[in-house]
Order: sequence, then structure tokens, then C-alpha cells
Amino acid sequence: MRWLSGILLLWLFVPKAWALESYLTPERVLIVANKHSPFSREVADFYRKIRRIPRKNVLLLSLPRREEISRPIYLKYLERPLATFLQAQGLADQILVLVLMPEVPHKIKGRVARDGEAASVDSELTLLYRKMLYGPYRLGGWLKNPYFHAPKNLPFDHDRFDIYLVTRLAGYRPEDVYALIKRAVQAKDTTPPYTLVLDARDGPLSPGDNWLYATYLRLKGVNGLRFLTSFEPAFLASAQRVIGYASWGSNDPNYPRNRRLFFEFLPGAVGVTFVSTNARTFAEPPPDWQVGAPWHAKHKHFGGSPQSLIGDLIRLGITGISGNVYEPYLSASARPHLLFPAYLAGKPLAEAYYRSLAYLSWQTVVIGDPFTHLGKTRFIRREIGPWFAERKRRLARALKEKDHLFLARVYLRLGLEKKAFDELKALSRQKETLPPEAFGLLLALSRNPKLKNRLTKFLKPRKEKEAALLLALLLFEDKAYDQALALAKPLAREEIPEALYLAGRIKLEQQKCLEAASYLEKAIALQPQAWAYLPWLYRALMCGGKKKRAEHIKNKVLTMPELAELWPEFSKVQ
Repeated sequence: MRWLSGILLLWLFVPKAWALESYLTPERVLIVANKHSPFSREVADFYRKIRRIPRKNVLLLSLPRREEISRPIYLKYLERPLATFLQAQGLADQILVLVLMPEVPHKIKGRVARDGEAASVDSELTLLYRKMLYGPYRLGGWLKNPYFHAPKNLPFDHDRFDIYLVTRLAGYRPEDVYALIKRAVQAKDTTPPYTLVLDARDGPLSPGDNWLYATYLRLKGVNGLRFLTSFEPAFLASAQRVIGYASWGSNDPNYPRNRRLFFEFLPGAVGVTFVSTNARTFAEPPPDWQVGAPWHAKHKHFGGSPQSLIGDLIRLGITGISGNVYEPYLSASARPHLLFPAYLAGKPLAEAYYRSLAYLSWQTVVIGDPFTHLGKTRFIRREIGPWFAERKRRLARALKEKDHLFLARVYLRLGLEKKAFDELKALSRQKETLPPEAFGLLLALSRNPKLKNRLTKFLKPRKEKEAALLLALLLFEDKAYDQALALAKPLAREEIPEALYLAGRIKLEQQKCLEAASYLEKAIALQPQAWAYLPWLYRALMCGGKKKRAEHIKNKVLTMPELAELWPEFSKVQ
């Protein structure tokens, strides 16, 4: 039942001393500029020459000279001409990264909500490869990034990943943009000692602070790297030789309202701030503008928000920074415990950032030259396969042969959960027993509340063990604990780890704590890498009065960066 392994948070760490490899060579980058903007064209020409990108890899589009555009304008003037160019020139597989120039719009109007259609231009363009292959995807809400949490030693290419990486060159003024490009070129010569600034927010701990602590745990043994950290009620506003910067920006109540920061960023420095609208505009605020005004005091906002801007960090000398055009919610921010270890180990900027972003078709922009690296990257010219054409043929064959499992996978990747479920139902009419992969897809579909009742009805008459376990999980989530346990216990007796884990969770909810601990310990013994089970064992032991063993489990979990997402299960991270 390995199809349930998606609930685990795995970290694939490869401790290599030599450089990481990348297939990101000049001919695999496409520059996109605004034909109607002299500045956009000038930066495109400068960047093309400095990175030796072929002339044919520059696309000038007739775009409005404004930051925010409607969805129809985006489709008509940006996405469709870009798709036409890529397919007509046979570049779908060759291009890995789209680099957007200044004055290419970066915001798409829409409803701002978890299921809204507002998004950054950049994040939508990441899915252009997939859209050219399979057709339109769901616009409401985000879609999962297939490159998220990829192994550090796995180079990005289209043999595995059906997306583009998208970065942007931006700043308040032309001199800021040119300076950023020059710093990116100089980055390869930047050497230690480095400073990594990790500034937690004053107030209750949150997942963002846990990511900062996990970053420290991951990198604390790196030679030549010193840390400047703060978990105190103060904001870090200065440091020297900074190579990485992460903070809450103006979401920290101690952020300087006058926006004055004094960091000395090294060429190649990258960063992230957990701020909802920090990339809403690249227009320069007045020198006396202050952050932190109340949301209702709109006359004191700049660009429609009182929050800090990443443009200030670009002006200050950072070389790469991620930001958000509209409210992304914290889980969609770049995660420093994934970004910094990859970048410092040798990932180029584009790969390091997208490895740290969980979602696409959402709010993020990544500012920076995608080639930026610290001299530890081996850029390799790789033979380009016919992956796009092969995927097209595979889709045509699946449609003709009614390969419901393949089509369900495609629809799920497009966020079309109802169509994916219909394909799996059609597969069940063809086959008496569904393959294990089908239950992995059904598990993913169970996250959609609109499908939950239909999925429960679909699973009830089925005889597969996977069906019983998934049904037990759905019943558990609906707090039908006795029914869920009746399904899970027979599978637990067969020593199926996921069933033991679920039985333990049910017993814990029923306050039968030592029984819960027994189930969970058996599950962990059978599946030692199932680290996500450990916080629940901690809870069961605490509830059952086994405090000494519970503290041992807690201390173990708090030293495991791969479990940073689970630390909020504990009351506090020391």
C-alpha cells in the first residue's frame, strides 16, 4: 500500500562535495520582452549579450505597458502568442526557463481568494508547457508544483517535469535592473565567509518560523557560513556579507516603518519575505512613504497595500528574491529550508527557487537571472529529447483506446478533479479490481470536499484492501470513528503500516491513549521512514502518561528538518 506514502514529508539529501549539474544553458532560455517598451527591449538586448543567449531566443510581444492586465488580455497578447512561437519554432522541449523583461505585465486581475482566479503572469506561464500538451487547466486556486521538493541532485528538464521555470528582471529604476544583472554575473566569484539572516517574527510561532529553524538545522555545519538569527522581539536590519535573507518583512511588528535597512548583500545573495503583497508593484514609492498603516487607511497605502516591497531589497543589492502579487497564504511562499540548502549546494537560482515553491498558477514572482550561481554549478549541454511530441502521441492514444487511468492522471494534473473521478469510475466498469495507482489518485481526489460524498459511495461496495483503507480514512475525517476502526482493524492485524497508523489515530481521538501508542509504534517499526507518524506517537504517549518517552520522541522530531511542517503539532519549538 505504498500509494499512501504521499502523506509523508520526505527529504532526499545528497551530501556531495562536488558541483551540482544543471541543463540550463543559454540556448535553453527564452527572453520575453514588451515590444512597446524601449526599456524592456534594451534590457533584453543587454541581458542576451551578457549571457550569450541566441538572438532567435528573444520574443518581442505587443503588450500593454501596465502592471495589471485582465485574463482576456493575458491570453490574447501574451500566452497565446508565446505558445504559438514555441510550437512553431519547435522549442517546447528546448526551452527550460522563460525570463520576463521589465514592463512585461506581472499581475492578472481576478477574484483574490483561495479558489480565486487572480494570479501572477509568471506563475501562470509556468504551466504553459502542460497547457500546450493537454489543454486548459482549472483557474480557481492553485495547482501543485511537480518540481517542489525535488532532490537537489536532480536537474530540471522536460523528461520529468511538464512545466517551465519563469523568472523576471525587475526593479524600481533602470539602474536597479542593470545592477541586478551585473551582480548575477559576478555571483560565481563570490566566496565565503557568508552570512545567512533568518529573522523570525515577534509573536506566536508559526510554520514560517519553523521553516527558518529548519534552515538553521540543515545548514549549521556548512563551512564558511555564519548565522544571524532572531527569535526575539527585534527586527534584524543590518548585517555584512549576506548571502541569504529570510524574514517576515512588514508582517513583523518591529519592521522599520521608514523601510530603512542596512544589509550588505554579496553578489548572488537570494532571499524570501513572508509578505502577502510584496511584489504588487515595481513603481518606486516616495522616499517618505512608510509601511504599516492600517488596512482601512487606504490613503496611506502604496500600490494598494501598506506592506513592504521587494523592490527595496533589489535596490539594496539582493540578486534574487521571491514575492507575491496578491494574497498567497503562507503555505504558498518560497520555503527557505528548501531554497537555501539547494542554492548554497550549487543549484542555479531558477531551480533553487522553484524547488521551494509548492504551488503554481498562483501569486509568486521570482526576481533574478536564472543562471545565478555561486560557482558550484556544472552547466551541461544535454541532448534534447522529443518529450513533448511523445506525450502528445501518448495522449492521442489514450483518448482513442480509452485508457482511463492515464486520462485520470492527466485530468488530475490539470486540476479537473471531477473529470478525473469520472475516468476512474469508467475504469472500475472495465476492471473488477482496480490497480493500486488508481487508489493513489482517489486519495488525491478525496482532498476535494465536493467529491467526498461521491467518493464514499464509490468505495463502499468495493472489495480491495486499498478501498477499505481509503474509506476508513474518509470516515475518520468525518469523525465516524467506530465505523472507521471497524474497517481499519482487520487491515492492522495484517500489519499494513497505514492501517496501524490510522487505527492509532482513531484510538487517540477516542482517548484510548496507550492503545493508540501501541498501534503507532507498530506502524513506525514496520515503516521506519514514516516520520510523519512520530508527532502522533508523541501525543499518544503524553496522553497515556508516558512523559519520559514522549519527550524523547519530541526531541527527536525537533532535530529533523524534514518534519518542519509538523512542528506546529507541538506547543512550542525551543
